[in-house]
Amino acid sequence: MATIDQAINSYESNIESALDGFQSDIEGLEEEGLSTAEILGIIAAIDFTSYFIEELRFSTSINTFMATTETILSDLPMFGVTSEVQLVALQNLQRQGIEGVTRSVANTMQNAMVSGISSGLKGDQLKNAIRASIKTNVPRVENVIGTMLGDYRRSVVSVMAMDLPEDTLYEYVGPDDEKNRPVCRTFLANDPLTREEIRAVKSDGFEHAGGVRCRHYWKNAKSI
Repeated sequence: MATIDQAINSYESNIESALDGFQSDIEGLEEEGLSTAEILGIIAAIDFTSYFIEELRFSTSINTFMATTETILSDLPMFGVTSEVQLVALQNLQRQGIEGVTRSVANTMQNAMVSGISSGLKGDQLKNAIRASIKTNVPRVENVIGTMLGDYRRSVVSVMAMDLPEDTLYEYVGPDDEKNRPVCRTFLANDPLTREEIRAVKSDGFEHAGGVRCRHYWKNAKSI
């Protein structure tokens, strides 16, 4: 089953594969005798997001990401009432999110290609320029994907908790190591807390736990 780390690694690996695939396509056009202006015209004319996902096979990373949501769901102990409609809606939001990230990466790559080719860059110089542009213009992919999947897990927990009594107790679940933020150390050290007590420590602590790429989530204390 797909894990969060696998989803991150797949996405980052496919960015490199996409760069290699693009370079190969550009070299093919050059071997056909096309001028720089003609190559730029082709890049400008294509639906680059579709090219990125289909021709450069970035759909694999999107599929791995969505498979990870299934793993997260199957691993969660179910303690409240959820409907298929709610779960499908949450997964659809995840798909929209990862497709949005992919569009951002594709658009950044396309713009960097045009700029680099116009400046006469080729081969590794062009690839390095595109990498630098992605790093500058797209938030750190590992943080974005890790946060999205962590928030998905916590969103499912929030749905399950929606109709439970206010005095229901929740236990903080996840690693207890040197990577933890101070707020996560606090939550881990505490006895089970109600949602009100959690939010007294951190206003969005139930929904977003420690924050960006947090590895923790809440469980109904009775389900542990």
